[in-house]
Amino acid sequence: MAIPTAVTQPSQASEEKRVHDSGVTKGKSHFTQASFNSTPSAPTSDTSRVSSDIADDDDDTQSISGQRNSMSPAQLRIAIPTLSICLFVSFIDQTSVSTATPAIAGDLNTGPATSWIGTSFLIASTAFQLINGRLSDIFGRKGLLLLCLAILALGDLGCGFAQTAEQLFVLRAIAGIGGGGINSLVMIIVSDITTLENRGKYQGWLGAVIALGNGVGPFLGGAVVEGSSWRWVFWMVPLLTTIPILVLIFFLPLKHTSTGTLEKVKKIDFGGILLNIASTLLLLIPLSGGGVTYAWSSAFFIGVTLTGVVLTILFVLYEWKLAFLPIMPLRLYRASHCWALYLQSFLTGLAYFGNFFYLPIYFQSILRFSPLVSGALILPVVITTSIASIASGQYMTRIGSYMHCILAGFLLWTMGNGLTLLFNRSTNLGVLIVALVIEGAGIGLTLQPTLVGMYANSRTDDRAVLTGLRNFIRTIGGAFGLVVSGVILSNTLQEGLYGKSFASDSLLKTLTSSTYALDGLDISQDQRNQVLNVYMQGLHYIFVFYTVCSGLSFLLTFWVGNTSLKIQKPPDDEETGTVASAVEESQPEQEIRQDAKTDSKLVAEESTSSEEKEQHKYF
Repeated sequence: MAIPTAVTQPSQASEEKRVHDSGVTKGKSHFTQASFNSTPSAPTSDTSRVSSDIADDDDDTQSISGQRNSMSPAQLRIAIPTLSICLFVSFIDQTSVSTATPAIAGDLNTGPATSWIGTSFLIASTAFQLINGRLSDIFGRKGLLLLCLAILALGDLGCGFAQTAEQLFVLRAIAGIGGGGINSLVMIIVSDITTLENRGKYQGWLGAVIALGNGVGPFLGGAVVEGSSWRWVFWMVPLLTTIPILVLIFFLPLKHTSTGTLEKVKKIDFGGILLNIASTLLLLIPLSGGGVTYAWSSAFFIGVTLTGVVLTILFVLYEWKLAFLPIMPLRLYRASHCWALYLQSFLTGLAYFGNFFYLPIYFQSILRFSPLVSGALILPVVITTSIASIASGQYMTRIGSYMHCILAGFLLWTMGNGLTLLFNRSTNLGVLIVALVIEGAGIGLTLQPTLVGMYANSRTDDRAVLTGLRNFIRTIGGAFGLVVSGVILSNTLQEGLYGKSFASDSLLKTLTSSTYALDGLDISQDQRNQVLNVYMQGLHYIFVFYTVCSGLSFLLTFWVGNTSLKIQKPPDDEETGTVASAVEESQPEQEIRQDAKTDSKLVAEESTSSEEKEQHKYF
């Protein structure tokens, strides 16, 4: 395993700054980058695409210090498992609550607002996804990760003591802030402490941990509720976070910087943060309650949604024109291959979150399986996702290509989703397992390789904000996916049951407000069968929607560049005396660096940048 040397080469931003300061105008710079080839070859000489894809508007990154870190194998053996535990706990927290929801709803009398037990967490997590990446650039990864772990632990501790539904919703939102931060920061830190060549392997392990958390969470939550109280579902989270917090504090070194706290605070993009949080909340809150808590045509829904759209536009304009160190640099959208990966992330969120929500409903409401059996039927997805994720990481490390994994993954995912169209009220268990195994393999081959692809096609300085942006886009996709799925099911029920003598307005409202309400309906068996047939039809349309999403993601793969993950070591620069190091760089950064060296020979000899002398410290 290649480990970066202790002395780092100057970052791309500092290299461009050196040339700029020496008299070479940025607008006239010869910086170029090779086209991203369809095969993971070494950098080519094609300069048809200008470096503006990733090199423009780089002044903001000059105010932050890179946090790439050289770690020994012994340190990695501590760091990777610890970070994996952090991620595992975060996903356990998200998924274990689902099986405890009926008990919580009965105890706190949440009524139609029961869905907000999960929705409040999702909305808060989404709203803070973008923020954590940039804040970690300013204040350091380790400190912010510890803070997010503490927020998650305290939020869940409070949830365990909640006496009203409103208290629980607020405290779950607080826990969501911490949970969302953990998800992004773990991936950012792993990218900091691994090379581009080996990163796929470790990101593959993280994908397996995510799948494991999604699978174990419901079982663990159900076991806790049956053996004790739903409150222990929340109280166990602070206990689970204790070990990783202690390991992070005592075993992972902290990066010491000379920048004062006041200087760090001045770099915070307060305007962008406020606009991002406000716009996200004002979009997701009405969408999450539309059609259930309030009508789609209500003044509240229309007014709040339009306000959210306006604030989103203002947020983009602010980040473009006013922000000094933006939480979402718009140059991230200029990389010509990343746009396809962004769209795939959004479509992935649409299908991924919705599938894990509606498959248990199908198992329990249509096939009449118990919650325990329903949880067991999710295991084929979880197990194959974990195996495929680990395999994809090993493949990317050995071959140096991420595109093959993405292509095969979305093909399998589409096939698996397509097989769900065969599901009906009497589907054979073998058909269920085959469909879920294929779908799980596709999920495992795509979730982390798409992130590695983004890293390979972007600058090192943008890695933190890029991770936050990717998670933000995927979570937004998940929120929209649940909304669209709910609308599909609701409209199908209303159309399918229209004119039925027993289908009163109150019955339709009950069915659309609670997806598990079928068991409590006071209707005859024949009427129940009619409802189940319509319900199955609605689920069928939802599965069609997910198949289309994964199919579109497969087609987008042909617009994803296949930048090599192999480390290209630049030759020694005899003129400047700079020795090539083993620090990894993406292909665009390598070519920009080479062009920067060429330009620097046109100007007067300059002194060695102080950044070339800086020793790596961590976090």
